[in-house]
Amino acid sequence: AYAGVSAGGSDISTMFFNPATLTRYEGNQLQFGLTEIVPSAKFSGGAASRSVTGTPISGATATGNVARSATLPTFYALWSLDQDLKLGLSVNVPFGLTTEYDPAWAGRYHAIKSHLETLDITPTVAYRMDPKWSVGAAFVARRAKAELSTGLDVGYQGAALLNKLSVANPGFVPGGQDGTLDVNGSSWAYGYKLGLTYDPAATVHLGLGYQSSVRETLKGTATFTIPGSVAGLIGSVAGSGATGRFAATAMANAATSGSVSAVVDLPATLSLGLIWDLSGTFSLAAEIAQTKWSGFKELRIRFSNPAAQPDAFTTENWKDSMFYAVGATCRPGGAWTYRAGLALDRSPVPDATRTPRIPDADRTWASAGVSCQVTKAFGLDAGYSHLFCKNSTVNLQGGTDSTAQTQFFAGNLSGTYKNSIDILAVQARYSF
Repeated sequence: AYAGVSAGGSDISTMFFNPATLTRYEGNQLQFGLTEIVPSAKFSGGAASRSVTGTPISGATATGNVARSATLPTFYALWSLDQDLKLGLSVNVPFGLTTEYDPAWAGRYHAIKSHLETLDITPTVAYRMDPKWSVGAAFVARRAKAELSTGLDVGYQGAALLNKLSVANPGFVPGGQDGTLDVNGSSWAYGYKLGLTYDPAATVHLGLGYQSSVRETLKGTATFTIPGSVAGLIGSVAGSGATGRFAATAMANAATSGSVSAVVDLPATLSLGLIWDLSGTFSLAAEIAQTKWSGFKELRIRFSNPAAQPDAFTTENWKDSMFYAVGATCRPGGAWTYRAGLALDRSPVPDATRTPRIPDADRTWASAGVSCQVTKAFGLDAGYSHLFCKNSTVNLQGGTDSTAQTQFFAGNLSGTYKNSIDILAVQARYSF
């Protein structure tokens, strides 16, 4: 359950949390791992309606599992230049998620598919200043890719615009001409890590790690898919005088595919770890970490033609989250080592702004693992965690102003998610 990782943990992967921990390991080492993450998020008791009118939105109000599993690779390497100076390299995936709904579900105007994946390449250096103190630093190069898709209530948007301009409606009907918007983007961004370890006694190990925030400026494309019947309706509107031509041009421009950009602030984390060796065979560990999600105020997508396509944004207002873990390691002798841990993982997502894209909730971790030192140079590790997640709710309101609130045409959505996560990890270690 990550207990004690900032203090040195059990292998060189702890450089991810605290680069100074590399001084706890000797020689040259390579590690390769795979982590299978199997989340479950099932929506039920849903209700969806249009803003202002309150008319129901068609579609399923309960779903199967909308969270997608992922297999994440990891790689770590250590080179000992001498007893005190260490170089490291890590390649891993620190952030990622995918949720995907049936395109016809009742909440389609809020979300259909949400996908985020990041890849970090992190060269690291650590130095032991004296027998008690070590320092470390790392440079982070992060590649991020994202895809967001949503349904568009073209019928409602068209009817509302024509009503506002007092133009005859040739057949725009709320829910009658649904389209989709698919946004894809990617970027490279950079950050850093700093770390410190301190051993006040031979049996007590402390570590403090800091990972900087990383601002990703994603650039990509927005692709609109609109029913063919809409072109005929827009043509009819264009033939109804000057105001009609204005309305037709506005509707056509608003659904034009093009380039987009979005800024995503991925958070800083501060962690403190402790390992206490009670004997040569048994250790206790603890970890506390704060992740600064409070910088994630909104998800805003900027289109290349802001006059025709104003920003689309969702208010997030996430809060800083806390993580607490305790664990134990038993080395009874021979090739085998056994571990277990518990953790409390607070969600950064407030109830008031939770969306179907990330129906996150507080989690309690229960973890167990085992290591086998097959030979002096080669070892294997396996671990399993089950995350007991609280139920989460969405209660989104589209508002009353179609010009000021970008979620107006998404409508109102409420319901409950039942969540859980299973994580299985395996790893091979080689020393030389």
